[in-house]
Amino acid sequence: MITRLLHIQFTRLKRQKILYLFFAVMAAIIVSNALGCAGNSGDKNTAEFAAGYYAGGKFPTMCMQSYIDIIGPLFLGFISAVLICGERASGMFRQPLLNGVSKKQLLISKTVSIFTVALICFLFVVIVSIVTGYFLWGGHIFDHAQEYLLQMLLLTFPQTTMVLFLVLLSLYMPNISNMMCASLIILLVNNLLSQFFGNYLLFINFMYYLYAFSGYNGMELTGKIIVSGIAVNIITGFILVYGISKRTNNMIM
Repeated sequence: MITRLLHIQFTRLKRQKILYLFFAVMAAIIVSNALGCAGNSGDKNTAEFAAGYYAGGKFPTMCMQSYIDIIGPLFLGFISAVLICGERASGMFRQPLLNGVSKKQLLISKTVSIFTVALICFLFVVIVSIVTGYFLWGGHIFDHAQEYLLQMLLLTFPQTTMVLFLVLLSLYMPNISNMMCASLIILLVNNLLSQFFGNYLLFINFMYYLYAFSGYNGMELTGKIIVSGIAVNIITGFILVYGISKRTNNMIM
């Protein structure tokens, strides 16, 4: 039953061409970033130096940072809005229930769909950044492979938690526009707080680790950050799953 529901969710996303648009926009951003980094060394106090720092082996890290900053989470917020808020508002949620599918099964299929989209999008960013970087810098794109592969692995934790958060948020939003506004405001506020008050958020804010695990703005990836980040995201994940389950049981579709 879950497999059939997953097929329905992906068919709807495919029909709307949302993923194709994301791939095109993200590929353009990656190529633009690569061209901006290529050949830039500049003075240490200039933006050109910052771009040159990511040239070569650190370019995939730069692309991951661009993705997790706003673009990736906001896109996943949109996917959550389409699959959950939009269908609740239009009454589409009730149709599978009439065919013997429970609310739990329906929501599981939608959550797994969003997880899958998140994984595909993240892998797309990493793979395209490596391929693009290889054309510009050759084998030097692998100079820091161990570093950005570790970042990739660690970023799966806050991205997984982010999906659960967006699913829970979408269960409280009445329509797509409300969901998108709420997602954007939360992401912008979190961006500011994470950059200026990071030390106060270590043990309470899972989204902080989107930045910490990717080395955003020169954040140092230490053993303490890794351990606390994994712990915070696992604990938050369980809390969000409980919240989703409780909201689903109490919700009138």
